[in-house]
Amino acid sequence: MGTAIFMVLMVCGYWYTSRDLTTRFKIKRSFGWDVYFLVALYGCIFVLQGVIATGIVWILLLAASAVMNAVPALGEGVHYHWQIEFMTWSFLGIQAPVVVMLSFAIVFCVYRSNWSGSAKLSSEGRKKLYKNLTRANGVEGLLYQCMEEGELAWVTLKSRRIYIGMIHTAHYELPSTANLVLIPMLSGYRDGETLNLHIEHNYSKYYAEHGITLDSEPKSAMAFRKVIMLDQVESLSLFDAATASALALESQNED
Repeated sequence: MGTAIFMVLMVCGYWYTSRDLTTRFKIKRSFGWDVYFLVALYGCIFVLQGVIATGIVWILLLAASAVMNAVPALGEGVHYHWQIEFMTWSFLGIQAPVVVMLSFAIVFCVYRSNWSGSAKLSSEGRKKLYKNLTRANGVEGLLYQCMEEGELAWVTLKSRRIYIGMIHTAHYELPSTANLVLIPMLSGYRDGETLNLHIEHNYSKYYAEHGITLDSEPKSAMAFRKVIMLDQVESLSLFDAATASALALESQNED
């Protein structure tokens, strides 16, 4: 019986954490033993809900037995004790309350994972979720700000390569595949000795000259997107238009 309870507890916890959107984002940011404890925690919650539901069933049986015994016309002279029969009945060697409790736990888990409101967030709900989750991480918070407000980002790679542009998307659920998709406006590099910034490509000027926008046809700005792995990023910051103009003028003077 203890093994059955433990198995249902862990399976319900894993099922919920791997399918519920809110919980999945939270657990992807956990490592080591924290993942196992989170799975066990959610499993315990469903099992506890099953215990409460089973207790309600027992109370309903007790009330029904009391009503039948209190009204002779209903009981026909028979003394009912359904709550006791419920506690003593067994299924495959497991007591009925345990079977009912585990059944309720599974039903609650499936409902919360697939059909509840928290399992299907709207676009506005997703934005609120991302915003709350990114508050604890500076990189994720800055990327979210760039995507939400349309700010330009300054991305410096470990190779001293520089990209300045709009953040289209960012994926950081798995550390091994965490990346950001950037639509470049300027690109260049830092000098190995002086660390001065040298602009090589002015994408924004090319976009303006050829009428390229985010949804233009046959070619859009998405055709120039750069996928950058986050483990290759050395620093990340916002980039304002005034600085961009100054750098563009400096680049033209050097040319």
